[in-house]
Amino acid sequence: MTERRSTAAGAVVELRYELGQPDWSDAFHARGRVRGIKGRLQGLLSPVLFAVAVWLLADSVLAAGIAFLISLFGLVARTGVLAARHARMGTPLGPWTVTVADSDDAVRFAGTHMETRRGWRSLGGYVETSAGFVLLTPPPYLLVVHYLPKRAMGRDDTDRLRGILDRHLPRHGGRPPQH
Repeated sequence: MTERRSTAAGAVVELRYELGQPDWSDAFHARGRVRGIKGRLQGLLSPVLFAVAVWLLADSVLAAGIAFLISLFGLVARTGVLAARHARMGTPLGPWTVTVADSDDAVRFAGTHMETRRGWRSLGGYVETSAGFVLLTPPPYLLVVHYLPKRAMGRDDTDRLRGILDRHLPRHGGRPPQH
């Protein structure tokens, strides 16, 4: 999670950083906000079905209520578990060097043992949080592609990156947080 450097020349922003559990947690929470009420209701479907199954099999409302609460707690804890898993899996790949260009080159992600490029058409949008930018896949899935932490950028680089993303991708989640 240490910041390394951030440079910007014209319409290119380059960041170097390591991602940790708080970064991934922020990304997954932002994705959850984008999915809105429909996505949250879909998330409640499995605990409700599980509770109904327990109620029918055990013929006990108390057991069904307990099953519902336990599975609901599992959904809440899931984001933290996923964030920890992503941070652990990404550790051997880091630190990341990410170049975002205001051209067809779009976004280049490079780790210690890998490099990948994403064109603008392969991205479905982005969400800005107070701590970073979350790049998402196109709808209907809106999965997290990558997280770009603001701590790896200066104020000018943050504004430049926001401008590049606004020119090429739809922004989900409204206006950026105030600094």
